[in-house]
Amino acid sequence: MRRLAPLALLVALAAGCGSSAPFYNTTTPTLANEGRGPSRLVPFWIEREHLPPAALPGAKLFAVAGCTACHVYLGAGRSVLGGPNLSAIGRRNLGVKFEIRHLRCPSCAVPGSPMPPFPALGKIRLRELAIFLEASKGTH
Repeated sequence: MRRLAPLALLVALAAGCGSSAPFYNTTTPTLANEGRGPSRLVPFWIEREHLPPAALPGAKLFAVAGCTACHVYLGAGRSVLGGPNLSAIGRRNLGVKFEIRHLRCPSCAVPGSPMPPFPALGKIRLRELAIFLEASKGTH
């Protein structure tokens, strides 16, 4: 099983988890894939979860950054390598600072985590994702 983990991680990365989509290297707020794939579900997520306006940028980013290649959110996405369902991650009250640290270096925050690091997202986008995750308390 441990021998398959690197191969499974490589497959997950090729499927979009941690992809180097063009928006990673831009400084503009425009997201390259907005309006396609899971991003069409963002309004549903916002309404269903009663997410605050501050969570909208992170929800959009979650939808287009490849997060749904490894995680499920309100039925969208898939679980690769046991990536947890993040629909109610905010119930754990981990805090925005922890979420940022975890996104920047998952294995630093959770030893043994197979999740790839996302420091290339930068401080602003990591914070947006963290706010979205902390606001996600599960369907109401």
